[in-house]
Amino acid sequence: MKILKKVTFDQVLEHFHSQHPVDAAYEVNTNKDAEQGLMMADKLLGEWNCVLLERKDILNTVLPWHLGCKGKQTLVPKSGFNVEQTVKKLTAKQDSYCQDNLVCWNKIARMKNSGFTPLFLSTQAIPHEDYSEIDIPGNLFHLDGLHRMVSWEFHGMLKDGVQVEAYVAGRLELE
Repeated sequence: MKILKKVTFDQVLEHFHSQHPVDAAYEVNTNKDAEQGLMMADKLLGEWNCVLLERKDILNTVLPWHLGCKGKQTLVPKSGFNVEQTVKKLTAKQDSYCQDNLVCWNKIARMKNSGFTPLFLSTQAIPHEDYSEIDIPGNLFHLDGLHRMVSWEFHGMLKDGVQVEAYVAGRLELE
């Protein structure tokens, strides 16, 4: 991870809203939930950085409980998975997952062509029920971008050398 600069929460929200309208009329719009997650992270951690992530950073990002957009199969258990574990599960269950979780699958498929857009992460889990039982270690936790991160790795887009912009809540130390 390469730290580019400190940013204000207003700048984070501006970037978030430019690509994630909370009133968008598509199926299972979770942008309002993500916005609330950003607010929780800001209240909890209080500082933000704009960074560049490499593939390994993204694969190790911890994802919270995810029910697969109200489908029949849970993609991420309550105990959490990192992106790499989630993609392995999705790969193993691809045939049934795309049938049982059509909305989630369509989001993952659609993100294949979306290009790399900024992620929103934090340095610790936020105080929300979807994060309450996470018991895997991590230094980055998802706030927004689950379907994108999973899609990028699932579709082979996260090549070595690729860098993805992210906004991270919490203290980051220069390495």
